[in-house]
Amino acid sequence: MDIVSKLTDAWWLSARGSDADHVNKHNAARNEVAYFRRSFSLVKPATLVLSISAHSRFRLWINGQAVLSGPCKGDRWRHYYETINVSSYLTAGDNVLAVKVVAYSPYEAQPPGWGGPFSVTSNAAGPCLIASGRCVAEDGEILADLATGKPGDEWLVCLDDAVSWEAYGPTHFMGGMERVAGARLPHHWNLPGSTENGKWHIPIRRWKADGRPYGIIPPFPLMERPIPLLYETSRRFRSEVDVKKGNREQFSFIEGAAEPQPAVIPPHSKRKVVLDAGELMTGYIILPLSGGQGSRVTLLYAESFSKHREGGFPLKGKRDDAKRYDLIGQQDVYLPSGERETYEPFWFRTFRFMQIEVETCDEPLVIDSPEIRETGYPLNVQSSAVSSTAWIRPLWDVSVRTLQRCMHETYEDCPYYEQLQYAMDTRLQILFTYAVSGDTRLALRAIDDYHASLLPEGILQARYPCMESQVIPAFSLHWIFMVEDYYWQTGDPSVAVRYRATIDSVLDWYDRKLGPQGLVHRLGYWEFIDWVEAWDELHGAPTATLTGPSTIHNLLYVYALQSAARLSRLGNRFEVADEYEARAGHVLQALQRLCWSESSGLYREGPECEQYSQHAQIWAVLTGLASGEQGRQLIRRMMDRDDLLQCSYAMSFYLFRAIEKVGLYEETEQMWKPWRDLLELNLTTWPEDPFMQRSDCHGWGALPLYEFTRCLLGVKPGAPGWETIRIEPHCLSLQDMRGQAITPKGMVRVNWFIDDGAIHISGESPEGTPLLVAMPDGSSCCMPQGGAFRLSCPAAGNSETSLDREGNA
Repeated sequence: MDIVSKLTDAWWLSARGSDADHVNKHNAARNEVAYFRRSFSLVKPATLVLSISAHSRFRLWINGQAVLSGPCKGDRWRHYYETINVSSYLTAGDNVLAVKVVAYSPYEAQPPGWGGPFSVTSNAAGPCLIASGRCVAEDGEILADLATGKPGDEWLVCLDDAVSWEAYGPTHFMGGMERVAGARLPHHWNLPGSTENGKWHIPIRRWKADGRPYGIIPPFPLMERPIPLLYETSRRFRSEVDVKKGNREQFSFIEGAAEPQPAVIPPHSKRKVVLDAGELMTGYIILPLSGGQGSRVTLLYAESFSKHREGGFPLKGKRDDAKRYDLIGQQDVYLPSGERETYEPFWFRTFRFMQIEVETCDEPLVIDSPEIRETGYPLNVQSSAVSSTAWIRPLWDVSVRTLQRCMHETYEDCPYYEQLQYAMDTRLQILFTYAVSGDTRLALRAIDDYHASLLPEGILQARYPCMESQVIPAFSLHWIFMVEDYYWQTGDPSVAVRYRATIDSVLDWYDRKLGPQGLVHRLGYWEFIDWVEAWDELHGAPTATLTGPSTIHNLLYVYALQSAARLSRLGNRFEVADEYEARAGHVLQALQRLCWSESSGLYREGPECEQYSQHAQIWAVLTGLASGEQGRQLIRRMMDRDDLLQCSYAMSFYLFRAIEKVGLYEETEQMWKPWRDLLELNLTTWPEDPFMQRSDCHGWGALPLYEFTRCLLGVKPGAPGWETIRIEPHCLSLQDMRGQAITPKGMVRVNWFIDDGAIHISGESPEGTPLLVAMPDGSSCCMPQGGAFRLSCPAAGNSETSLDREGNA
């Protein structure tokens, strides 16, 4: 397919003109803002399918209505464009397309936090726009051609001198926060009508969309967006918080009224209000106001109430405790022009609480209740899990929200602090997405992103897309797991074949790190494994890395070799698969010889490191180094000891998998205590880790989505692509569980309960797909055509199982 098929008739427009130097004098961060608009008139109804992109980012309005933001995050080699049907925004008579473009300064040009988000690619081109679309009447007549750069087109641009940026250290990955002088903005520019003379000029035509001859790659290699558009939904803050602190009186939008009312802030006064969205939110803020020339309005965004802590992230307790804690967070500042206007920060913000702080001058300021345009990836949650056990429902609901808030144009580690896509985090978030929606589109995009991050030495970047390159060697291995997960979800081997060279490159990089003991060591970069408190001084890297090989790193390498061997066979590369298995076997032999402690019955952290963790035992089981009864006894010893280094949320998934593999899953109920305890803190999403708790929303914490569907309901693929389905529920101490799990073959419904010493399981699976139901007593039933089922067995004891499928024995 032609990668620029929707924009071949358009040219890139540059905003830089005669007043560019003037703009930069007012813009200390060297980010640049430009406003593009295209007026046109329609004499009869028309349809318009618009394709659009910009450097670095844009937000589009049509006739004053917000439409979308973009372009989808890309990199130097993939600059995406969006295509959307905007016919519903058109009106008879005058219309206007209005595009705000922000060009972030190149990463190297600014200290961290002053430019743009690390996840957004930028260069020195400045604000640029490209768009194409035709307004077509029902009879086929073209009423307006809106392509940029055509001779005689009517696009205009205005360079901004009103917005500057200021870094906020803790979230410097997100770029600077806005400082806006309202009097210098081109107000009402996104509405039909005349523009202010003197500020608007004709933009400069720069590059044709379809590139350059002789194979030269253009500055912005255009490709169509690979994922759905983000949704935007109008929301309101749920309540106001009573905060009686400091020298500012409170004001209110509610004051007992059924609907929020405008607040009037008197002259020469200082007032504030704290608004609670009711849950952690990602969205665009829209703040209408009027009057108040000379005033200052500060918007502060916070995940929770907290306290400053010396040398660390804020100290948190109950997240909505406004009496003992304060609001600490990012701030946008707006200086009203004195006219009727609306302030909208360009980038969406992450918050549960927002404080509006006002200081007026000689005029009163009127502020309307702010609107939130919630945004995120359109995750279609179809699975569900319900139980009479009280903690099941809240853990599920908080997990769904956590996953949703960490999905936008990529998967994200945390929406408040970074909005960066990290490989280890992303692998888990993809599995959780498969469990609740079955959607593979963002997963496939992530797989391709990491492939595109490959460095010349053969290792992947840990987070991508990102303007700052970072390597965490183990994260490249998690990417390999990600590729195999995709195969199991879809049954499509082409993705594994497509990226086999990248998989080989990563594993060859590791092979070059083999030392004289037969183990990989001295990996370099950041040898992170997990946020373990005992490893805090090494920022999550095992202590063993200080003295030699790390058992955990080597086991991860083995697990990746085993995964790559299976993937290699999909492409008929049997010799490569054999080679990978042989490599894995040699490393396992060295680990058994050098890292097994006979006295403790555990694997130590390294040949020269007498430290013990859950992590080493987990990966010993997952790789098969400890298998069968040996693996079962290893996990029992691990669970019986409370002096081992513990897995945080980041590694809990693998802890559950190892316990499940050795047949002890029924003993995992105690492991839900950290999640249940967090509910007492009034969190609405799961935090990053149990002891530092930097972020209140981190995708890897949404583990219940996987465990409840795959293990408590027990719905799993029996073969790649779900060509067979397996239902194997685990009861723990629960008395019942019901719900459904989405699969590529259709919905699987399961309902089980314990009554009078027996377990009763019923449900329905897609017709035509073979089904195996494995009962808790060890019995099983195979249904070659799937369909409805009803089974019972004793809660313990014999293996006699009764089957009733649509009344047939």
